[in-house]
Amino acid sequence: MVDKQPDLSFPMLEYGKTETPWDLTPLLYRGGAALKTKSAMIKIAQHEVGDLLADRIGLVKRLHSNLVDDLARGISRFSVENKVQCLRRFFTWADLANLGLSLESISDTFLQWADHQLHRQRVERSLSQRSTYDLASLTATMFDNVLNRHASLIKDTRIRKPRGKGKLHTSQVDKQNLEQGFTFGNLLADICNALTLEATRGPLPVLVPLRTGRVLEQWSHLPRLEPFTRPHPQSAVTLRNSLARRAAWEAELSLRTRFPVLNLRIEAELLMFIAQTGMNLQQAYRLRMEQYHYTSHLDGYQVRSYKKRRHGEVIFEIFSDYRDWFERYLNWRNEWFSTEPADLLFPLIRRGRIDDKAPQFNCMQRICGSIGTPLIRPAKLRGTRINWLLRETLNPKQTAEMAQHSVETLIRVYADPHPQLAMVEITRFHQQTDPDISPPGPGSCVLPIPEPIRNIPEQASKPDCVTAAGCLFCTHHRDIESEDHVWSLSSFRHLKLIELARYRPPEKPVHIQQPALITVERLTEKLKFFEESSSVRAAWVAEAQARIREGDYHPAWDGFIRLIEIHREGAS
Repeated sequence: MVDKQPDLSFPMLEYGKTETPWDLTPLLYRGGAALKTKSAMIKIAQHEVGDLLADRIGLVKRLHSNLVDDLARGISRFSVENKVQCLRRFFTWADLANLGLSLESISDTFLQWADHQLHRQRVERSLSQRSTYDLASLTATMFDNVLNRHASLIKDTRIRKPRGKGKLHTSQVDKQNLEQGFTFGNLLADICNALTLEATRGPLPVLVPLRTGRVLEQWSHLPRLEPFTRPHPQSAVTLRNSLARRAAWEAELSLRTRFPVLNLRIEAELLMFIAQTGMNLQQAYRLRMEQYHYTSHLDGYQVRSYKKRRHGEVIFEIFSDYRDWFERYLNWRNEWFSTEPADLLFPLIRRGRIDDKAPQFNCMQRICGSIGTPLIRPAKLRGTRINWLLRETLNPKQTAEMAQHSVETLIRVYADPHPQLAMVEITRFHQQTDPDISPPGPGSCVLPIPEPIRNIPEQASKPDCVTAAGCLFCTHHRDIESEDHVWSLSSFRHLKLIELARYRPPEKPVHIQQPALITVERLTEKLKFFEESSSVRAAWVAEAQARIREGDYHPAWDGFIRLIEIHREGAS
């Protein structure tokens, strides 16, 4: 009995006019995965690819079901398409290796495939370690879901996640990231300002002046006309016809001839829209043209689609300064696409048609490459926006609401730690919750009322029950006769020495002592007293100094020293 071929298509997706609908049916036939989907379906209908392999049906049906679930859960179409392509390559390899592709054999086939990927990485050198892991991890996850495994298949392989170098978050690196973001934002603004309706309908090339002083020429697929430096080999008739074609192309003001410059502005506007709203790429690109109206909300507007008899649901939120920019883009878009049936808010034209598939920003990539500016893609753009908002507001709940995420997702996925903020938060935490370092300086306090000692140096930290160095110059501060206290004094001295090493004196000499130097001198006096008062105390000082040399700091100061050392490394 011949098994009935299941429906493995994706009818819930919208396809472009020339786009081939997705279908996993070719995976049921030996060699079908290696063919393009359209060709495979034709050959299957004409019985040119052999018989349907019944043992594959259970596996492919479950894979198809999981992919449909991904789409239903809101996973981006681009991500799901990556999984489909990954499966096609896996099945192609298994067919060539004559290995089983059933529910019972898929685990063994995967392990052999993983060994092949390792061979490509270590012997052929055609894959990097990161690419090998990412590919194996994605493939393993799909089969884990099919087999309902609790432990991933990748754990049974020799492929391991490469050890990352870690994220370096220092003020210098953060400054560079922000400057890079501002530079990219300026480029987007320059492109949008230059590609007006008049410019895109004007003579070629369209000029895009940048605020850096550079001017970009956009020829819109018209070959650049170079001056003749020698007699042209073409006949006069051929040359006349060539010039006539150029003139006709330049005179035709249609989507067919001007789509390169139109796409450039649409990509720039889309990236700016994502930076403003925090939407992901798939959501933003699938937005449709609506009759929008604006409701004031916080420091911006809630944008709704107009619905009769009701306000309509909020589609997105924007800052107030962006409203005029957005309205200007809508007017430009309506002038160029008023006769087009497609109603996408950002209607990119590819191969002569408006495509529903999210872009890869090829136009912006070309521009960025020509001027040496890194392209910031939507995911990184959203991450930069979220972390900037988080540092500005210091309010995870408000930032999560603006980013349309839960607080847990914001912290787990998007939030990047920053050393300066971490130092402030750690200090506040210890001051509020940890009695071991209350008062903030090493030692103890007999009366929590700040009172400076007699003859306190003018530039020394003043006692305020908040600053650790201030405790050293307070009349109520007391040293503790213990090895732990000596260790704490030594660690605090090391912290102030690091701070002092980062000090850059002004070019013009001034006769003012640096506060950190005064603190170091005060701590040195205390340690000298311990060292000279008895042999036992001298042993405490020697032990503390040995620990400092080994990088073993007192718990009260260890976190601060580590953070400031990372900060110093990043700035150097």
